[in-house]
Amino acid sequence: MLDLLIVNARIVDVTRSRTYLGWLGLRDGRFQYVEEDPSGQPDTRPGEVDLRARETLDLNGARLCPGLIDAHMHIESSLLTPARFAEAVLPHGTTTVMTDPHELANVLGTRGVTYTLQASEHLPLRVFVAIPSCVPATSAEFETALGHISVDDVRTLAREPRVLALGEVMDYQGLAAGITELPALITAAQQAGLLIEGHTPTLGGTVLSDYTAHGILSDHTLSTPAKLHEQLTKGYTVMLQEKSLSREVVQAVLDLPDRSRVLLVTDDVMPNRLQGGHLSRLVNLAVSFGWPLEDAVAAASLRPAAYLGLRHLGLLAPGRQADFCVLEEQGGFQVQATYVAGVKVAEAGRCLTSPVEIAAPSGGEITRALVTLPELTFDVPDGSHLTHVIHCNERNTFTELARETVEFRDGWPVDPALNVVTVFTRQGHSPPGRALLRGFKLRSGAFASSLAHDSHNLLGVGRDATDLMTALHTIQPQGGMAFAHGSEVIHLPLEVAGLVSARPLKEVAERFDAIETALRRYGVTHLNPVLFLTILPLTVSPSVKVSDRGLVDVERRALLPLFPA
Repeated sequence: MLDLLIVNARIVDVTRSRTYLGWLGLRDGRFQYVEEDPSGQPDTRPGEVDLRARETLDLNGARLCPGLIDAHMHIESSLLTPARFAEAVLPHGTTTVMTDPHELANVLGTRGVTYTLQASEHLPLRVFVAIPSCVPATSAEFETALGHISVDDVRTLAREPRVLALGEVMDYQGLAAGITELPALITAAQQAGLLIEGHTPTLGGTVLSDYTAHGILSDHTLSTPAKLHEQLTKGYTVMLQEKSLSREVVQAVLDLPDRSRVLLVTDDVMPNRLQGGHLSRLVNLAVSFGWPLEDAVAAASLRPAAYLGLRHLGLLAPGRQADFCVLEEQGGFQVQATYVAGVKVAEAGRCLTSPVEIAAPSGGEITRALVTLPELTFDVPDGSHLTHVIHCNERNTFTELARETVEFRDGWPVDPALNVVTVFTRQGHSPPGRALLRGFKLRSGAFASSLAHDSHNLLGVGRDATDLMTALHTIQPQGGMAFAHGSEVIHLPLEVAGLVSARPLKEVAERFDAIETALRRYGVTHLNPVLFLTILPLTVSPSVKVSDRGLVDVERRALLPLFPA
């Protein structure tokens, strides 16, 4: 007897890029039958198979498609625990993810990876894990980190059945120079049969080939038609996140004779964006640029399943796990209900299961003494000084370096268009890294965060020293994000390692939105201001960033003086 018989379904066929009328039978969490029939009903004539079912679901012509599979993402970017994240994405049709928990690992080491595995073990969302490869992201010369993942750690974690990959190899400069333990990590991962994930925002030509020859199999960074073509030719699985989806890139994909190595992934989704969709958002955006719906769904289901080696997922076919979505009648990818292993887990925008949290891991505490005003000011005499200044744009996280003559008074820049950036270590008492930022346009107030990629030291950005101190004090010692402007203080607590929260998505998203709204109210025009700010300390993100050690030239892999001679 079947557990569930589904009739009158318009079945999305991601293998032939079509939708057809038919019916499905489920047993023991898998598809037993997936049949095409113009009537939408099974043939129950005598002598045929027994199609009695405990439950029958008549979809009345609604579309049914595979559950979405996100092959490259970071749960921590949602600022949620795995349980709260599952609660947030299942209503949008995401049924499987592979997360790279390198934020937790950079603070907690292997305990961050273990926590992710344990916290996601019994969720209705299928969670697979990539072992973070760059913990810390670069060497101690460039930043102070708490976490570390060694070759032995990779060998140990690779034994976990839900570990599928070595996460994105971000320190491409260090790998090319042979001055890190990355080659040994890659070898250990390959010996364990893991995928090796890449991160190549600027590489091309022979430099890309040298990097790829280490066994790199994928890239998810900002793509263009030319970059897409080169990477596919060199054997990559190309992962397109939202910022890569343009009409030109989609057309380049559609012109390919073989799209089997082109996937849709989310990478990072902040909590306010998560309220409106997850991987479903990318499917709809791709469709808006002319990508046929069935093929866009294939890039978010069948193809990621093949890439990850999850042959039991990603397709509506006999023997496959019954992970699927029922879509709303209107066009596009709007989810009415989500099923995992044949069980309805979300309906009408709401998860039907309650999150099961585990105890938060210890470690990575913020023990630094409260920041003082003198620590925020620049130790230079009044007057004009030649200064290295970071320039940003309004669209993405790319930055550039310029030399400017900057006037200082009482240790503070006079130019109202310059924002001060400080990065303090979580622990200890070393002086902060400092920088000046042009183009962010924050006229007054300040932002602080204990989530600051990837080492997650204490980041502060602002125009006023007192506001900057207030914002930093707000996130000490519990952790979180804060905006301060005079007596106005907005705080988003991140109580798990200072990185994520066990609070519901709605509450986290509302506080996150309040911080972004305040930033915009005081002049910021960046498309994703908090995301940009939290990546300012990421010492592998082009082209210049600031850590607790100071200014870092990412491409030349060098520390720069704030005041050049």
